[in-house]
Amino acid sequence: MTVAVQSFPQVPVSLRRRRRLRLARTLVGHSVRSRLLPAGQRRRQRLQVCGAADTLTALGVRVQVIQPSVPWPRSGRYVISDHVGRLGDLAVSTAVRGTTEDGDVLSPVAVRYRVDGRPGYLPAQEVPRRTADIVAMRGLVVEVHFLPARERAAR
Repeated sequence: MTVAVQSFPQVPVSLRRRRRLRLARTLVGHSVRSRLLPAGQRRRQRLQVCGAADTLTALGVRVQVIQPSVPWPRSGRYVISDHVGRLGDLAVSTAVRGTTEDGDVLSPVAVRYRVDGRPGYLPAQEVPRRTADIVAMRGLVVEVHFLPARERAAR
């Protein structure tokens, strides 16, 4: 996998160092805020979304959200995703806010990874999973495709 990742556009070592420092500062700040802020449900949800967005920004990753043709219901939904690893978790948590896991409507999400300026998507084995690989990559874009919602099968 390392050989495949090295074939993608790389950023200079100085930018990698700055990204790692930004990531460390973001993680520490998120940890402190989560301990100091009151523990309301809405505040925890907002903290999770902002923390994920800040982490992706620090890593130099861009998220692109593609909406479905028919809007999802605002409540009572169960979101499922086909993402790979922690990077997909972060992208989905920034794109899908306020998800519940006990809804009656199944709302699928497809996550695709690509390099900006290159055609096509990355195969699953070429998606960077380690922080060092993500920080070193130039132009990584995570696309979150909202697929049409459908009724959930009886449990």
